[in-house]
Amino acid sequence: MRMALMSKKGLLRHFLLIIFSLSIISFLSLGLYAITYHSTVNDANLVRERKQLTEALPLIQKQTAEILRKNIQIKGSSDMNRNAELNLFDKQLLLKKNNFTTIPFKNSTLNFNVHIFYYPWYKNQQIDGKYTHWNHEVIPDWHKPESSRKRQYVPPDDIGANFYPKLGPYSSHDPKVIHTHMQQMRSMGTGVVCVSWYPPKYVKVTETKVDDLMMDIFDIAAKYGLKVTFHIEPYDNRSGKTLKEVSQFIIDKYGNHSAFYRTKVGGRHLPVYYIYDSYQIPAVSWAEALKPNGVHSVRNTAYDAVFLGLLVEHSHFNHLSASGFDGFYTYFAANGFTYGSSWIHWEYIASESKKRKLIFVPSIGPGYLDTRVRPWNNKNSRLRLNGKYYRKSFYNALSIKPHFLSVTSYNEWHEGTQVEPAIPKRNQGFKYMDYLPNPPEFYLNLTRQFVNEYTRNMSRTFHIHDDAF
Repeated sequence: MRMALMSKKGLLRHFLLIIFSLSIISFLSLGLYAITYHSTVNDANLVRERKQLTEALPLIQKQTAEILRKNIQIKGSSDMNRNAELNLFDKQLLLKKNNFTTIPFKNSTLNFNVHIFYYPWYKNQQIDGKYTHWNHEVIPDWHKPESSRKRQYVPPDDIGANFYPKLGPYSSHDPKVIHTHMQQMRSMGTGVVCVSWYPPKYVKVTETKVDDLMMDIFDIAAKYGLKVTFHIEPYDNRSGKTLKEVSQFIIDKYGNHSAFYRTKVGGRHLPVYYIYDSYQIPAVSWAEALKPNGVHSVRNTAYDAVFLGLLVEHSHFNHLSASGFDGFYTYFAANGFTYGSSWIHWEYIASESKKRKLIFVPSIGPGYLDTRVRPWNNKNSRLRLNGKYYRKSFYNALSIKPHFLSVTSYNEWHEGTQVEPAIPKRNQGFKYMDYLPNPPEFYLNLTRQFVNEYTRNMSRTFHIHDDAF
């Protein structure tokens, strides 16, 4: 085995040079971190400073790595091992340069108590022969419908969203898109994909059918180790009777798939379903399926599940209990928009849910901005503030130690709650919002940090596989 020899003086000189170079990298990384979190888009000086630091880092990293390649020989190591260690060092330098480099999915740990809302309703001309959802209409003002100007967006440059996706106006039916989405969710560690879904028998004529896409979502999610569950939208003829039919349909069609999500409840493993706008249906109707003595009860049958209703107002506590729901979620990413989505109420809501033996699943999100489709709704906009809003949302949820955590959303572009990568874009004088001065993947990586912290918190609070009840 050959070993290169260096004089003591030369070794000391190179060692000091390496230490000096690494110190500069650390200093510049700290500078980037501070500017990333404390600069604003409008502050030209800080943005320019960040650009200068970014340009300086690669040269220093390259020089430091080159010194290691040429001069550091690890005693007893083969050339193959030595090169592997240097390649690892290069990757570590890249991570030092950008704290938000996307984590490869193979190295990501999934938390199946973190559920992220996913929307597969997008279509485009290339794949589907027409655009759907990207060409969203401007919604009339609920309070003044007669005064609203009717307009429909014209993709690909003109879309019904305040942000513009890095993938462009994609098709949810494109396998490459689904793979990209699942890989990104895997990289975030959000273990359960909660798919916006209408049962095919009861889908509204105004809504996009998505059940024909569900098996592809299940198959591709399985390749990334993810699980899939259903965010059941307000379908036609909702009642206890039809809820039982829908539960049977889901189990019979998807229940045996390896990616079908279940959680441990009372010694059994049950699916978890989110029921949107559950308060719109009388409690007595839901109770027909959700109470053990209901005429269409699913309890203690093959179609039993954890059913989560939506808590919007305080009065919905009584509705949820009377209906027989197992718990609830808050969905909306706009703090203060509803009673349930107001962070200031979460401590009380958590306490009340324990008294009623209901599962409380808080929903966190990076912001809210829907003025491209609801121009009259600016009062409910919640700016992202370079991730500060998302952080506050997460830490308010973390403070109540929830068993499950939901994220609104992966890709609800119309309401601007997406964590999916977005890019700067202009169209005929209109400037889309973006994540600058952060990279397009900024919110993927911020979510990854939150999942890690939530997982550590879970391990201190309760066993991750404990029952939710």
